[in-house]
Amino acid sequence: MTFNDKDIEQFRLTFTRHYPRLVRMAVQMTGDKDEGRDIVADVMEQAWRKRASIDTERQEAWLYACVRNACINNIRRRKSKGEAVARLETLARISAHGDGADHERLLQEVEAAAEEITEPEKTIVRLHYYEHLTYKETAERLGISPETVKKHIRLALKTLRTIIKR
Repeated sequence: MTFNDKDIEQFRLTFTRHYPRLVRMAVQMTGDKDEGRDIVADVMEQAWRKRASIDTERQEAWLYACVRNACINNIRRRKSKGEAVARLETLARISAHGDGADHERLLQEVEAAAEEITEPEKTIVRLHYYEHLTYKETAERLGISPETVKKHIRLALKTLRTIIKR
C-alpha cells in the first residue's frame, strides 16, 4: 500500500487532535502512564495501517473504542497473571532513577521465590518469562506440548503467589 502527502497530513492532524485525550483515557483506565502511552501508540499504528478502511466520520469513535478495548484487554491480562507476575512487572518498570536498594530488595525477593519452584516448572518459567519464549517455542525446546507448558506455568504461578504472600 502506498501513501501520499495527503495521507500523511490527514494522519498527522488525527494524531495531534486525539493523542492527548486518548493517552489520558488509557492512563486513567490502566493506572500506568507508560502502559497508557504504549496502548495508544499501538492503536495509532493500527489506525495508520487501516486508514483506508476506517470511515472518516466514525474515526474518532473507532479510536476511542480501540483504546478502550486495548485497555480492558491489558487489565484482564494483568489480572490473569496474578500477584506474583505483577511483582515481576513492577521490577521491570523500576527506572534507573528509582531507589537502587529497593529495586535490589524486590529483585532478590522474586529470585528467591523463583528458586523455590520445583522442576520442570522452574525451567519452563525461566524459558517463558526470562528468555521470552512463547508457549509453543518453550514446548518445542523441551519436547513437550504447549498445553503441558501452560499447565506447568499455571502451577508455577500458583506456587509463586503462595511464596510471595508469606
